[in-house]
Amino acid sequence: MSSTKTRVVILGGGFGGAEAAKRLAKSGRGEVEVILLDRHNYLTFYPLLVEAAVGGIEPRHVVVPLRSYARDAFRMGEILNVDLTGKQVRFQASGSTEPTEISFDHLVIGLGSVTRFPNIPGLAENAYELKSVADAIGIRDRAIALMEQANECRDLEKRKQLLTFVIVGGNFTGTELAGELQHFLSELVDGYPNLKKSDIKVIVFEHGKRLLGAMSERASAWALKTLQDRGVEVHLGSSVVEVLPQGVRTETQEWVPAESTFWTAGIQPSPLLKNIAGLPLTERGYIKARADLRVDGYDNVWAVGDAAAVPMPDGKPFAATAQNAVRQGPQVAKNILSSIAGKPLENFEYRSLGAFAVLGGYKAAADLFGLNVNGLIGWLLFRGAYLSKMPTFALKLRLSMDWFLDLFLRAPTVQIGVHRSRIPMPPAAQEPTEIGKGH
Repeated sequence: MSSTKTRVVILGGGFGGAEAAKRLAKSGRGEVEVILLDRHNYLTFYPLLVEAAVGGIEPRHVVVPLRSYARDAFRMGEILNVDLTGKQVRFQASGSTEPTEISFDHLVIGLGSVTRFPNIPGLAENAYELKSVADAIGIRDRAIALMEQANECRDLEKRKQLLTFVIVGGNFTGTELAGELQHFLSELVDGYPNLKKSDIKVIVFEHGKRLLGAMSERASAWALKTLQDRGVEVHLGSSVVEVLPQGVRTETQEWVPAESTFWTAGIQPSPLLKNIAGLPLTERGYIKARADLRVDGYDNVWAVGDAAAVPMPDGKPFAATAQNAVRQGPQVAKNILSSIAGKPLENFEYRSLGAFAVLGGYKAAADLFGLNVNGLIGWLLFRGAYLSKMPTFALKLRLSMDWFLDLFLRAPTVQIGVHRSRIPMPPAAQEPTEIGKGH
């Protein structure tokens, strides 16, 4: 380890980790050595994934190079093991056959979250998630493939099954996917002579009492009405208890024939956290952190992002959102520099400025500064907010051009060819079985 610089190792290049690396590289120049580790060399801009899934944005424009945050700090590889006591991180560098060990003075854990798949029969094998660009492209490719198959299908019942899309979970991702997918398919159908808009059915199952539970009731009500006016079928207070390739079964044992099920009902911390000896976790697997972002029991280990249970003044943890992670990154960098200098640390405090939910068709729900703005104005506010968050001018320009062109030119009805291999595309239609009855 360098005798003149304090080494800070950051695990995970999500919003929290990338922003921490950027701030440390800039403010700690000369006294801090920063190493940012991630298995990918990019940050996925999750709030825009749904638009990438339906072709409103070029998929490569929702990934941001991690080197644009801290060019010289980034190293790509798989994290194998972390020794908190011995201050060592073991990882497999990209292209290397031998593990590498890196020592640290301070460690920032920003390993993020994964989709939470509860123990529902058939869920893990048969449902799509939306956590990566590959997932987004897969959704678009599958929708187009099913439209092509339905156009050639003369069996009306099978055609209905091919064009029924089930979404489980009605918070941000699920509600946005329902709106954008319905809009996308309704425009797409014009190119198929044997199909009509009424053939398409998008169904949302939400266990809670309303959509967008994290937004205002007014935004929730507007989103519900907007979706229903477009023909989306929304079931509130309803759950799915079985997922098969040919449909889903609800908790009331109703069978819903559908060849596509998208699971957007919750996240959970990265499973890597359970393998770090001595790391304090909550019952749900989140990292126990203090208000100043230090991990409980450590003065040199820090936590940011989705997997960090950072307490608010009332004791409840901050929500696992990109908005919080983006602000935790600079705060943890500031506190690390203060710790090195022997200065007092500051608690992470942030009050949400608002939230957005985009429903396609140039409409969005927006809660900003306690005010609710819906429709076209909400959509414009959404565009401006997320455009400002892109870290480079080139990315801002590319994204602006995508949105500008989408106003006048429809995205071509063409598959890109990236699929999740464990799900056939599309599967053959089958009759519902008796499997799972009684669950």
